[in-house]
Amino acid sequence: MKTLSTILILLFLTVVLTLAALHNPGYVLIERSPWSLEMPLTLFVLLLLATVGFLYFALHVVWRLLHIPRDVGRWRLDRRIRHLQQALHTGLTKLLEGDHAGAERDLVSDLKAEDVPGIHYLAAACAAQGQGQYERRDEYLTVAQAAPGLTLATGLLQAHLFEATREYERSLATLSALRIAHPGNRTVLRFLTQRARGLRDWTVVAHLAPELRRYKAMDAAAIDELELEAHRQLLMLATTHPENDAESAWHAVPKNRRQHPALVAVYARSLIRRGAAVEAEQLLVAALRHQPAEDLFSAYSELPQGPDSLRLLSQAETWLKTSPENGSLLLCLTKLALGANLPGKAREYAERCARQNPTSDTYAELAQTMERLGDEERAREYYRRGLEYQKNRNDHRPDTALLPF
Repeated sequence: MKTLSTILILLFLTVVLTLAALHNPGYVLIERSPWSLEMPLTLFVLLLLATVGFLYFALHVVWRLLHIPRDVGRWRLDRRIRHLQQALHTGLTKLLEGDHAGAERDLVSDLKAEDVPGIHYLAAACAAQGQGQYERRDEYLTVAQAAPGLTLATGLLQAHLFEATREYERSLATLSALRIAHPGNRTVLRFLTQRARGLRDWTVVAHLAPELRRYKAMDAAAIDELELEAHRQLLMLATTHPENDAESAWHAVPKNRRQHPALVAVYARSLIRRGAAVEAEQLLVAALRHQPAEDLFSAYSELPQGPDSLRLLSQAETWLKTSPENGSLLLCLTKLALGANLPGKAREYAERCARQNPTSDTYAELAQTMERLGDEERAREYYRRGLEYQKNRNDHRPDTALLPF
């Protein structure tokens, strides 16, 4: 509709100008001695328009001829880009479909080496790994590593590929290098923490916790739990391996974590094993003033008794005032009374403990106590309750066979 309107307007203007020219054609006189040129105005206007059009066309042709190299270069670049985009699209599609050989061929084999972008090599590395060609995979990753702007992406993909082939040490080394090259990157920190934890490299996990917290790479509660687990494992390693220094491991724990019951209990057990029972007792008593925790009561019951058995029992009985129904405390008192050769008290505390819905482990402890007291019938009863508790727990556990992970 718009084109039709334009044509009608042009025809109208042409008719008006033609009629005006017929009515008063006018003339143009061009004189330069000894010559003169006279012509109708309409003819002059037509010649002028034709001359301007010819000059414009000539200049346009010259301009295009001068820019032929640039235009050809642009055309070739556009063609190359379209070719690479098509190759990437086809290659990724085949990769996702499981055609690894076809994907590798489309991504790199059918292209000139100098034309292949780094992103193609990253996808080709995945295709090569899918075929079990690990040397070729590493070659593609090396080439992609040199491409500008792909250092981080290449390193992360490399770590993921190493994980898939269970090359965990290489994955850890790659992620450690990325941590140095890209400090504060949350993805690198999370992935590195996961791998170090999988390898049970608790020293690395403990060192990573402050960085995870500083850069908010994980939820604060998850970081706290991770840091606690790392220091607990380090303390346990120092406790079970004489060549490790438990005291150094304890001082490596952040000050705000040294009151945590799980860490205090592990360190106290290490002191007991080294013969520093007095120091362990002081540590446990101080911690129990702040928090009556199961780990602390369990560690306190492991203190060597001998001549101090009554004193230890008396100290533990003072905690009944604030935690009279604490099953962990009652079990601790049972063991201490048994060590102090007070079978009556041991039986009393054991019975009270059994009424506090104990776990299967607690039932096992109570059964052993009854065996030492010579009450075989009661021991069998506690063993039976422990087995029933464990069976009920297993029956109510969700079936993870149907879960995707």
